[in-house]
Amino acid sequence: MKYFSNHLLGSLLCLIITLTGCQSAEEYYNLEDYRSVEKIDTHVHINTSDHTLIEQAQKDNFRLITVNVDSPSYPDITVQREVGNRLRNETEGLTQFLTTISLENWDDADLWVETTIAYLEESIEKGAIGVKFWKNIGMEFKNAAGDFVMIDDPQFDPVFEFLTERGIPVLGHIGEPYSCWQPLEEMGVNFVREYYENHPQYHMYLHPENPSYDEIITSRNNMLDKHPDLIFIGAHLGSMEWSVEMMREHLDRYPNMVYDMAHRVTLLQYLTQQDRDGVRRMFIDYPDRFVYSTDIQHHLHSDPENIQALAERTWKQDWEYFTTDHEMIDEEVNDQTFRGLKLPKDVVDKLYRLNAERVFKGI
Repeated sequence: MKYFSNHLLGSLLCLIITLTGCQSAEEYYNLEDYRSVEKIDTHVHINTSDHTLIEQAQKDNFRLITVNVDSPSYPDITVQREVGNRLRNETEGLTQFLTTISLENWDDADLWVETTIAYLEESIEKGAIGVKFWKNIGMEFKNAAGDFVMIDDPQFDPVFEFLTERGIPVLGHIGEPYSCWQPLEEMGVNFVREYYENHPQYHMYLHPENPSYDEIITSRNNMLDKHPDLIFIGAHLGSMEWSVEMMREHLDRYPNMVYDMAHRVTLLQYLTQQDRDGVRRMFIDYPDRFVYSTDIQHHLHSDPENIQALAERTWKQDWEYFTTDHEMIDEEVNDQTFRGLKLPKDVVDKLYRLNAERVFKGI
């Protein structure tokens, strides 16, 4: 009889919780769970033999993916690849890497395709689990005729076909935040305003002769339409961070598209100030389509102590944002508060680990 009473009481409590819409605390993580949960930061940049960032990641139960980029401010891409391969071996796979491509010899189409695919094959043999395409495509690089090279250029097709056949995902940083085409004073997020103030070459409002936001997004979509089976990670929320509706529309249109959020959590928080329910619902409705990432950078000239502090602060603040409904404020956003999203455990697990393990199969 005692068992029956306890059992009945438990059933009644479950019924009350169901009817009232209350949710068990067991469905959510909290701040104390932070280090006990296995996590992956899918987008960092390590270009040094120093292990400070990696050691902080291990302390906080993170694995890392360091991303090669064909940027003039980074080492040569072959050097970046060797760093990634070495870190992969030194950490026994806890740190993985994405390779990238060069646009050198672009105007000799046959040579470019041949050398690019050969470089990718070699990179995959060295352990690369994906390929980064950077924003110089569509925003900076021009062919011999003086025309901007866009990501839907047919010359890229053999490369995308090769990657599709091999099941290698593409991390595409195509475009920039929508604010890039606005004057500084209209930018609602502090870090965006500061970035374009310090990097006017990428502030497209100052360069109306360059491709527009719509032209760049259209070229990206044209490429995806041509290669529907390509696994595509839209870096930085796919450069659609300004609109929940636009992000949802593209997730519906492209079933193989996933978003990373490298250095865009602040923009999610800005959207949260305006429409928390909309942002939260997007993650719950599309739990398989986001991977956690930060864009933390550790280079030869970096101060290791500053990198450690930045990583620890960023990872913990982001965890609080995604797992609690605390009132928060982030100086990189603006001076207004926002509430954390308090996502269910199963969504958090996918965001922080399971989606990355599915998308980056070699991880």
